[in-house]
Amino acid sequence: MQPLLTKLLNLPGVEVEDYYDLGDQLILDVEAQTDRATCPRCHQDSHHVHQNHPYLVRDLSISDRTVLLRVNRRQFKCLTFGKPFSEPLNFVGKRRKHTDRFCKAMVQQLIHSDAHNVAMNNGLTDEEVASIVKYIAKKT
Repeated sequence: MQPLLTKLLNLPGVEVEDYYDLGDQLILDVEAQTDRATCPRCHQDSHHVHQNHPYLVRDLSISDRTVLLRVNRRQFKCLTFGKPFSEPLNFVGKRRKHTDRFCKAMVQQLIHSDAHNVAMNNGLTDEEVASIVKYIAKKT
């Protein structure tokens, strides 16, 4: 565990396990601190991890360095229904490639600019910016 990076990342309920410095990018291995998740069907807690699904999620930059979180989104097995379900993570939406706070920062940048410039300044496509705006609008 990396306590200093966990504190700097400032995502409640998430610990930084390891990191990789790639020069202009920083990859942080993160994992939820809980050992259980609640089944969305029966609302019972499950401790039985079925599978691990690591994937990369972009977060806010640190000192002009792109920060990618390697998230281990665990799949738990519901003991009542016998079906797997993914743990919810409060900092990233389902099937999203960017953290919620990154998305909010992009929307804030749009207030003073246009979608194409925001996309260019952040290494995104115009379509990704449009998707981010739709996601934040739906979420609020």
